[in-house]
Amino acid sequence: MADQQEIRARIAALAPGQRAVLERAMRERELKPPAPPAVAATPRRPRRETSAMDFSLFFFSGDGSAEGPGKYDLLLDCARHADRLGFTAIWVPERHFVDFGGLYPNPSVVAAAIAAVTERVEIRAGSVAVPLHHPVRIAEEWAVVDNLSGGRVAISAASGWHPDDFLLAPGGDPDRHRRRKDVMFESLDTVQRLWAGESVPMARPDGVTVEVRTLPRPLQPRLPVWISSQGSVDTFVRAGRIGANVLTALVGGRPRDLADKIAAYRRALPDDHTGRVAVMAHTFLGTDDDTVKRAVREPLIGYLRTFLSQQDNVDSAFALLDDAGREAMLSSAFERYFDNSALLGTPDKCESLVEDLVDIGVDEIACLVDFGPAPDAVLGGLEHLTELKDRYARRGASS
Repeated sequence: MADQQEIRARIAALAPGQRAVLERAMRERELKPPAPPAVAATPRRPRRETSAMDFSLFFFSGDGSAEGPGKYDLLLDCARHADRLGFTAIWVPERHFVDFGGLYPNPSVVAAAIAAVTERVEIRAGSVAVPLHHPVRIAEEWAVVDNLSGGRVAISAASGWHPDDFLLAPGGDPDRHRRRKDVMFESLDTVQRLWAGESVPMARPDGVTVEVRTLPRPLQPRLPVWISSQGSVDTFVRAGRIGANVLTALVGGRPRDLADKIAAYRRALPDDHTGRVAVMAHTFLGTDDDTVKRAVREPLIGYLRTFLSQQDNVDSAFALLDDAGREAMLSSAFERYFDNSALLGTPDKCESLVEDLVDIGVDEIACLVDFGPAPDAVLGGLEHLTELKDRYARRGASS
């Protein structure tokens, strides 16, 4: 209650023009100030006997500017825990030139390290920015990790976002950034052909065409592929048409906002494909909701501040807000995340969000655990997350 009163006080203190900018920014992010205390909270939904969900661990927010040793200790410790405790997978991202996620410029390198300390858990890139790489390098690098892991790799393909990242792209194509989605799907087709052992014709810099066959040969006959998408329903549909899985996120949205996109994805799938949808959600579980809320408030608001700052340009509503407006928006965003857009609190509280995701056709929750809590706290929280995971274990599945 005190947090909601603080948000209202911050909003009330803004000048009319500042308040108008804040309201526009919040509409863009589908946020709103918390309801007055007289309005009853949405009742929690307990687990239904028929509900099932897979759980994986997701990494994204490591600070690449941090100095000193031990930068990857939390990742590797969590990987060992995930392997031992029966989580489905562990995801590592690709990020360039920014502190936010800067520990992860090359997911295949990090995946190789995870392969060395695990035996069972799937190892997935979440994501590979496919247009930044030659398809031969994608096939080669992930075939190496497939061998090191005993056939446990998968990639989620992303089209890339920031123009600066495209200085890494092969070929010097000035149009590659504009065409990045098409390039992603075209390259994935080539990667799968190389993965299957085909010889693929490719042009050398001098224009001569040669037949290319990649080595080493992977263990899996086909590279499992996901498509990363947070926005366009068109990307969901294109993922379905090629029989890929989908990785999406609850970032600034509600579960129901994904329902239509997931339904369109399912309709686009070939008849012989079921398809899987994984949703990334910020995650920290404990024994008491209030204790968890106090523990995650500062790190999650800091995470959201960095995320919004890097997503918005200088003309955006968020960029136009003053400090008080930004803090009001971030505080409101935190309340919404804690209430119904993240796995934050006790296992009993978190059942409600899991049930919402079950209803819209989600198969897996990719639990983002490295958004800022202390490493020891993250590892301790895995005990409670494992309890929630085990409640939703699929019948007949071994833990």
